[in-house]
Amino acid sequence: MKVRILTLFVLAFLENSSIFTQTLPRPIKRYLDRNYRGWKLAGECHEEHDRVISGDFDGSGRRDYAIKFVRGDKGFMMAFLNQGKTFKPFSLHIYDADEARFSSLTLFKKGESYKPGVTPKLKFDSPADFHCESDVGGFHAYRNGKFIAY
Repeated sequence: MKVRILTLFVLAFLENSSIFTQTLPRPIKRYLDRNYRGWKLAGECHEEHDRVISGDFDGSGRRDYAIKFVRGDKGFMMAFLNQGKTFKPFSLHIYDADEARFSSLTLFKKGESYKPGVTPKLKFDSPADFHCESDVGGFHAYRNGKFIAY
């Protein structure tokens, strides 16, 4: 009986520990602390992993990040491209804090299409945001040194 309870506890902890696997690299945290003092991760739709995602947004083979956060009454979605020891920031979306809280950050993988038959297949992984419980939103593809919203 004790083993069963311990097993259930461990499984529940692992299921809810996405916050630990979704930590931001120190240079990104420093950038946010310096430029967006008082920032907090945003999101109430789903779990913690909808606030921070990672993928290869520029085809460099390095792990890039996208983050959704609020500061005061503003919400932000930013991408950070891995430049080796530093990360280059890109502002993807600025909206009010409530809209940021009720939207979901997700990752579209390389080769996927946002609307099959309508949009081209993605050349690289791309961050995307959608309003909770809807398909309203879009993705941000990195092309020619900048992110383009679709």
